[in-house]
Order: sequence, then structure tokens, then C-alpha cells
Amino acid sequence: MNKIITAALLLLIMPLAQASNEGRVLFENLCMRCHQVYGPPTVAPPMAGVKQHVIRVYPRREDFVNRIVQWVQQPDASRALLPGAVRRFGLMPAQPYPADQVRKVAEFIYDSDLRMPARYRQPYQGDYPRPYYNRR
Repeated sequence: MNKIITAALLLLIMPLAQASNEGRVLFENLCMRCHQVYGPPTVAPPMAGVKQHVIRVYPRREDFVNRIVQWVQQPDASRALLPGAVRRFGLMPAQPYPADQVRKVAEFIYDSDLRMPARYRQPYQGDYPRPYYNRR
């Protein structure tokens, strides 16, 4: 009986693990061309910083994912959450990826433990220059 319950639970969990893995693979293949996870920034801001800014404004998972999907398909400088990044790197071009793939990537980013490392937090505190921080 325990084996049946365990097998049933595994069958329920496997699609979640597969989706997360698929999101990770898509992230690595599509996003990391420009976004490093933790920096230093080269072509675009580090994804840990992007996540930090987006999640502040869109803390609910569904809202976060929808914002990322919308942004990737139709970037708009007037709605940028990181205007400093737009000034530094330029506006991200619209990406031709299917919405379902972008959604999997956004879910992966939200669910992942991407945090700004301590060495990158200092520019986000105090009166230090902020190269791609949202200056308001």
C-alpha cells in the first residue's frame, strides 16, 4: 500500500520537476546569452537583479510571470522597472520566443533562489552610484 501511495505521489510531482527543469534549460539557452545570473553585467543586467526589481513590484507568482512574459514580448522603456539598465544597456529588443516558453522561463526564475550576492548589494544601499538600479 505504501508503495502505491509513493508511486502516486511521484507521478504527481514529476511534471512539476520536469517543468522546472524545462524552464531552467530554456533559461540557459535563451536568456543567458545576454543575462548572467549574478554578473558582472556585460550585455544586460544580471538576472538576480532583474528578479529582485520585478518581484518588488509583482510579488505574486502569477503577476510576476505575466509581467516577464509581457516584457519579453513587448519591452517598453516607459514601463521599465530598471530604467538605469535601459540607459546603460539600451532597451531589450522584443524576443520572438513562444509565450509558453517564456512563461516556463519566468516560472523558473520566480521559483529559483536567485539572490543578489553580498558583493553586489552595496551599490543598492546608501548613496553609492547605481549603474542599473531603478533611480526614482
